[in-house]
Amino acid sequence: MPASTDVTTFPPRNRGGLCGLAALGLLVAAGLLHLWYLIDHCPLDLSGDEAHYWEWSRRLDWSYYSKGPLVAYIIALGRCLLAGWSERVVGNEALAVRVPAILLSIGTGLGVYTLALRTLGRPRLALGAVALTCTIPVLAAGAMLLTIDAPLAFCYVWALIACVRGLRGPTTAPWLVAGVLIALGFLAKFTMLLIFPVVALAILTEPDFRATLRRAGPYLATLIGLCGLVPIVMWNSQHNWVSLRHVAGQAGVAHRATFSFAGPLEFFAGQAAVVGPIWFGAMICAVVALWRRAEPWAREQHSAAELRLLLYATVVPWAVFLAFSPITKVQPNWPVLSVLPGCIALALWLSRLLRERGSEAHRWGRALVTTGSFVGVATVLLLHFTSVLMPVFAWLARSAPPWSETPVAKYDPTARLRGWSQLGAAVGRQLAAQRAAGRDPFIVTDDYQVASEIAFYCPGEPNVYCLQSVLGDRESQYDLWPNPIRDARRFIGRPCLYVGVRKPELFGGGAFQHAVLRGTRLAETVEHRVRGQLLHAWSVYACDEFAGVPPELLRRLGRKY
Repeated sequence: MPASTDVTTFPPRNRGGLCGLAALGLLVAAGLLHLWYLIDHCPLDLSGDEAHYWEWSRRLDWSYYSKGPLVAYIIALGRCLLAGWSERVVGNEALAVRVPAILLSIGTGLGVYTLALRTLGRPRLALGAVALTCTIPVLAAGAMLLTIDAPLAFCYVWALIACVRGLRGPTTAPWLVAGVLIALGFLAKFTMLLIFPVVALAILTEPDFRATLRRAGPYLATLIGLCGLVPIVMWNSQHNWVSLRHVAGQAGVAHRATFSFAGPLEFFAGQAAVVGPIWFGAMICAVVALWRRAEPWAREQHSAAELRLLLYATVVPWAVFLAFSPITKVQPNWPVLSVLPGCIALALWLSRLLRERGSEAHRWGRALVTTGSFVGVATVLLLHFTSVLMPVFAWLARSAPPWSETPVAKYDPTARLRGWSQLGAAVGRQLAAQRAAGRDPFIVTDDYQVASEIAFYCPGEPNVYCLQSVLGDRESQYDLWPNPIRDARRFIGRPCLYVGVRKPELFGGGAFQHAVLRGTRLAETVEHRVRGQLLHAWSVYACDEFAGVPPELLRRLGRKY
């Protein structure tokens, strides 16, 4: 067995152009496949978040309840340019909402290639990192669904590129670009804040970067970046700081948190699910191996300090959310920023293993590449066509309690994206029937995402209202717009359609003597099935009169953010 060397031998840089074209071709091909999937009878409706951000795009503002305004403006631009085409092709504005996600994913993939090229100096490794991104479920979903993670990932990776350029020399221009990208990232999601500790750690711990502290660039980037918070702060100052309260609630610091040892385990399980169990484990191994001995991995003209910056960018988001996991529920997509530089670190580590020909490391490297790629591609494909797994989901749900109406939905990762067009059509039928009878009802629900889905898929795109905040749940953007809770005079006495669970707080009974909805009757039950398995069941009630929200329910406002 040949002895491994400490210094990796690198091929000459003579294929950078071909690798760059291959990366672009791979990203464009993936984008076109996603577009074809969305056009050709896509089985997945808008997610609740997508529909809610679409609602934001109909009421453009400086900021919104839970996030900055960037995603709303992106959707508004998509609707302005693509709404007519989308209506002709799929019958609604779904393509106008999602095509920007495809374009952003291509831009993010090019950012991964550029970041890898600037930190490692190896075009083939940069191409390999781009290929890895196509096999990771959370990135594949982000390449098709327009949530706040799509613009955030784009801004984060290109801001890192600008920072790398700024750290290399005395020029200020890259730092100005980084500042603008950081500001845009804040307008997408507050997680953009994590770029500050990433770059700060690199500057403070790497002697090669310490000279940057004596230059204006990093300070200008920080100042410009924080300007992205200005419209958000101004808007929040006029709305009782709801975004701050919401983020504090999600972080588990707005109330007395309960420490849970299961939190970190759930965190790692969630990351294994969205990154892929093999790739997630391999990324951790790659970070550990590169962290211990960065110098032998770095190319001569690319210092080990730049490689460690890449590792900081991978570790910091994971470490931050891992620290919060014992006191709050960390959603698996929150640390997505770790995955982008993580793909570059993984590509570098795998290449080193594969260079140890004839060794145990080489065999491990081949096994990881083969199994990781197969599992990743298979998972991405199955996420697009989960209906083929319905018999498996039904088998897994066989021991569900008898009162569970839709046990299969627990196992289908795309269940939340199914059936909304069917519900919207049903509400549209009931709305038309009410209007034909001479009534003018409004639509109200018990969940803000259901309200957004109905607004999008109901014919005519009517305004829909939400009573979630007085039912013991969190507030939402609907509580800040005109609504039946705070603007009761506009709604009391009017008929309405209610979509949701029959609750005593609304219908009266038990400890609740005041019926918010009077003269209610079940108008229609909407069931959505896939291959015979029930995924969703909604009840649509016709109500003769909205009687207003009583004081005991109004006192619940502001308790949860």
